[in-house]
Amino acid sequence: MRVPGRLLLPVVGRHLVREFLAAFALSLAAFVVIYVTAEFFDRLDGFLRHDVASGTIVRYFVFKLPLVVTQVTPFAVLVGALVGLGLLARQNEFVALRACGVSVWQITTPLLVLAALISAGAFAWNETVVPYSAHRWHEIENLEIKRRGPASVFAGREVWFHGRAGFYNIDRVSPRKKTLWGLAVYQLDGDFRLARLIEADSATWDGARWQLVGARTLEFAADGAREQRAAPPGFTIPETLEDFRAVSVEPEELSYGMLRRQIKDLRRKGVDTYESLVDLHLKLAYPAASLIMMLLAVPLTAAGTRVTSFAASVGVGFAVGFAYFFLVAFTRPLGQTGSLPPALAAWAANAIFALVGSFYLLGGE
Repeated sequence: MRVPGRLLLPVVGRHLVREFLAAFALSLAAFVVIYVTAEFFDRLDGFLRHDVASGTIVRYFVFKLPLVVTQVTPFAVLVGALVGLGLLARQNEFVALRACGVSVWQITTPLLVLAALISAGAFAWNETVVPYSAHRWHEIENLEIKRRGPASVFAGREVWFHGRAGFYNIDRVSPRKKTLWGLAVYQLDGDFRLARLIEADSATWDGARWQLVGARTLEFAADGAREQRAAPPGFTIPETLEDFRAVSVEPEELSYGMLRRQIKDLRRKGVDTYESLVDLHLKLAYPAASLIMMLLAVPLTAAGTRVTSFAASVGVGFAVGFAYFFLVAFTRPLGQTGSLPPALAAWAANAIFALVGSFYLLGGE
């Protein structure tokens, strides 16, 4: 017979949460160590080639750590649930609970509530800690490790830096599309007064030089300003695409609110925002993946027969994690190019895994 009443059973819930949290903490620490170690050895040749100081390497990984935690949290939830709850399954505790009338939903609910809290915490972490730390490790990588590109000033939605053609102001740098959106070049005279302003709706790298689209020029003189609907004769941007990669603003450097405001500004200026829209939706979809992973893990372990051994738990965790990353990597470019709606591109992997988890959960009822 079933245990009547509420979905949350305090004693059962505390026991399940305690077992999960212990395995989750160990899984999170293990994934972080594996990630950092793998990246260190992957980049070791680059560190040696650029003669990078040990202190710079340490600061690089310290500032990258918050983003690493964000990236591995959903899979730590999955493996933590499979390992922690799998231990209970091997001891036949789920069989005993079901024999006492505890339903799968009463087992699942406290764990889903906890996973929802982890998802909310991951979103808050991404909004507060990750943007600053991501900006710092990108800065260390470009200026101290690779020693490329000029130092930039990033004001949240725009990039400013001093280039060889003047002071550049760029609404958005898109290395993937090889395009600078909303370009303005301020050129000063010998007295540091504005002599010329060159604007372009966009500039696209063709492999050898920048092609300006919608260029216009303002010439400032003592008798006033003169405008022409073209770039000055012979004007070129000396920097290459690689130089502008150093000042491109990656999505992790922006909070959800900052990215949303940037998209609004870019839309007002007529700039393509598909790429940014996908990243905006991913800022919600990726933290929510922790809840999806718990929805998938609980029915796999609660049945007591599907995933019980430690090796099987870790193996399933890695397989599911790889499949999730593969789906995101497949749908994200489709959304950025407009082949898929941005929301669908960002949430497709979550939707698929949620359907699989719901199927197993309903089947175990």
